[in-house]
Amino acid sequence: MAERIFIREKGESFVDLTLEQAMQLQDLRFCRVTPTPVVGRWRITDVGKVGVAVVAGCELRVVPKTPLENIVFMASLGGLQLRLGPSETAYGADASIPVAIARAFIVALDEATRRGLLKGYRSVQDSASVVRGRWDIPRQLGKRPGIPLPIEIDFDDFTEDIDENRILRTALRVLGRLAGVTDALGHSFKAMQVLFADVESLPRGLPLPEVRLHRLNQHYAAPLRLARVILEAVSWTHRAGAAIGGTFLVDMAAVFEGYIANRLRSNLANVGLDVSAQDRRWWLDTDRAVALRPDIVISRGGTPLTVADTKYKVLGDGQGSVPNGDVYQAVAYALALHVPTAHLIYVSGDVVARVLDVPAVGVHVHVHALPLNGTIEQVESGVADLTAVLTADVGPSKGN
Repeated sequence: MAERIFIREKGESFVDLTLEQAMQLQDLRFCRVTPTPVVGRWRITDVGKVGVAVVAGCELRVVPKTPLENIVFMASLGGLQLRLGPSETAYGADASIPVAIARAFIVALDEATRRGLLKGYRSVQDSASVVRGRWDIPRQLGKRPGIPLPIEIDFDDFTEDIDENRILRTALRVLGRLAGVTDALGHSFKAMQVLFADVESLPRGLPLPEVRLHRLNQHYAAPLRLARVILEAVSWTHRAGAAIGGTFLVDMAAVFEGYIANRLRSNLANVGLDVSAQDRRWWLDTDRAVALRPDIVISRGGTPLTVADTKYKVLGDGQGSVPNGDVYQAVAYALALHVPTAHLIYVSGDVVARVLDVPAVGVHVHVHALPLNGTIEQVESGVADLTAVLTADVGPSKGN
């Protein structure tokens, strides 16, 4: 059995590692690994992900600062309230993050597929002896010039083998390769594998297809979100860092940002406000040399009213002060969008909530601290309070 070491998400941890293990851990790019004066002793800081990292025969388990149940809830964008048993929420339960996420995924998947798999139209290219759909003459001439059969055709097939199901099938395939996960999930996991048996997995190394939710696939929202979390946790697309077998690391900054954006979008829609996440339309300068991508832009009728950035980060001992760089970023967003306010959304315990006035440019930066250590109801209540502050900030609509 691999050696097991616990490290903390918040603060610093000192662990004994070989040089090979330390180098592999650094290659995963989720924490900072620095040597200490003691040979073989390493300092771990700036941990940005939680879960399990496997390096050269050693298993490092990241102890999160957020309760496991709340992590699962936010990872599903609040689409699923998973209630974990006492054995999974006791001290050290952070070790079961892969199992907890996997269990939430299976529960959400079971709920979404009660009436069978979602079907849709998929464009298919094929060779046939009869015309079905559209005859692709350019392809026919390119492959078989002067040969009448078989015919190259394009048609739309109504099938279960669509992008939504392929993403879910790929997540099932990945989970099946993680040690201990399939045993913990038991029969329910095997039943899902059978259900998706005729759906193809996505090729590794390519970005996941973008799926837009609509009336017909809305019931897939929670399992699709969890599937993406799972695939990112195992570096399925190899977009960043190294991929080492058994490693399952959840990006808490992305989970926090996605949850907040989703909740604000649904809450603010009730008062006629629109929320766009990761908006790439903005630039700081007229030559478009400095790109801006705020996490959240709140607008009405296409006109920006305020801007917000989520900050799930482990800060040093600054007595609750906000990092200067975060404030500079918020002011830049406000100036670029021509709005008088900007909001920085942290986790409680990292900063002290306050309003920073920047008179030189006429911008007010609101600093928020959301509680994540309490119950799910308390987390939701914190977001509801944030919604109220944002609503008051932008003012009522003209129709109110």
